[in-house]
Amino acid sequence: MRRTKALIACALVTILISVADWLFPDLSFGFLYLGPLLVSAIFLSRAQVAICAVVAAVLTQSFGPFKAWPDTLLRFSVTLVIFLGAALFVAEIMRRKRVEADYATKLKEASARRREAEEDARAVIETSPAAILTLKADGTIELANKAAQRLLCLDSGSAPGRNIRDYLPLLADMLKTHRTPSVRTMVEGRGRRGNGEMFFAHMWLSTYSTPAGGKLAAVVADVSEQVRDREELGLRQLLMNSHIIAGAVSHEVRNLAAAAGALHDNIARSCRVTGSEDFIALGHLIEGMRKLCSSEIPVDNEQSLTGVDLNALFKELDIILQTGAEDSRVELRWDIAENLPRVRAHHSGLLQVLLNLTQNSRRALRGKRNAYVTIAAYPVPGSVLVIVADNGPGITSPEVLFQPFQAGAESSGLGLYVSRAIIRSYGGELRYSKRTFESCFHIELQAMAAMEVTAIA
Repeated sequence: MRRTKALIACALVTILISVADWLFPDLSFGFLYLGPLLVSAIFLSRAQVAICAVVAAVLTQSFGPFKAWPDTLLRFSVTLVIFLGAALFVAEIMRRKRVEADYATKLKEASARRREAEEDARAVIETSPAAILTLKADGTIELANKAAQRLLCLDSGSAPGRNIRDYLPLLADMLKTHRTPSVRTMVEGRGRRGNGEMFFAHMWLSTYSTPAGGKLAAVVADVSEQVRDREELGLRQLLMNSHIIAGAVSHEVRNLAAAAGALHDNIARSCRVTGSEDFIALGHLIEGMRKLCSSEIPVDNEQSLTGVDLNALFKELDIILQTGAEDSRVELRWDIAENLPRVRAHHSGLLQVLLNLTQNSRRALRGKRNAYVTIAAYPVPGSVLVIVADNGPGITSPEVLFQPFQAGAESSGLGLYVSRAIIRSYGGELRYSKRTFESCFHIELQAMAAMEVTAIA
């Protein structure tokens, strides 16, 4: 609107000057055209300014007192150059001012957006439940959000300027050892709070460069409880497997003691050595062995079994077996039903059983062409059936397959005995069967959903 009004006013003024020039031919009003021309140059493009300058020069020459002079063309040219130069000069000045104004506006908007983004980022960092730290090149803390201050037991606002080596020495070492422009990684380490308490930490960190030098940003999580739970679970699993192995040894020693006792009784009845001190001592020794192995070492069946997600376990097993299967040239085949129910078991124990069975199959398939191991799982009423099958030569004596200390075993001969004991401790069963061209191990595990329905009933 402002531009339109200004151009209309310039046009009217130009017409008035032309009328005055026409009414008073002896007077020269041509210089007055310069006013509306300069004003219109503020709003017009270069081409439009040039057209207006030509029009003003024509009007000056047509109505002025010098139109009959012999140097008319020269005078017109000089007038046109003056008008055009002045108008373009004003137009260029105004264009630059507009560019500068636009640039200043954009710069102001960008600065406002940057401040808004910084405030949002600062708000996210300060309200984040994760502990976030930024460190300078010398290892001093530059920024620590509230979660980081709580994690390190520091007073509010006291973290900046402190040396991170006093709290998380691994981060200080990372600043010294990693000189590459950018590092993205996750590390585990120990930390120390401001009150001297030690804790385990997972740290996701990245380094970046600034004009002041390299810096490091880290997200720190206290995983002391997770590490404790993991170690306790591993310890329980170790104790359970140790109980099973000890039970197997106890079982075999008891059998040997029973045989020795029977032989001792036979000798006592058939020979006259019952009064011998050595014979009596031997009897006491055998009786002591019987008492020592008179009962199985129990496995803790009362431990809480929260259930295992078989679909997740099979994905983990696939990752573990891939490299080994490629090295032994054994094809891994999977036939896993979708949405398998959770089963009553321990994740680590069941994974160990499946690893033992698949490793036995791979050993049995050494040197065989077109060798494969199939791992299948599908639900049956109240349970889940897991099958580990291979196209190996099979088992020569399946009736003694699950007995401990098997002859010809590559290690202790306890693998299958322990595996079945582990599955039975979950309330399941491990069996062997021979199919056409395949040897199969069947693991039947109780479904947690079925157990819940039974408990409710």
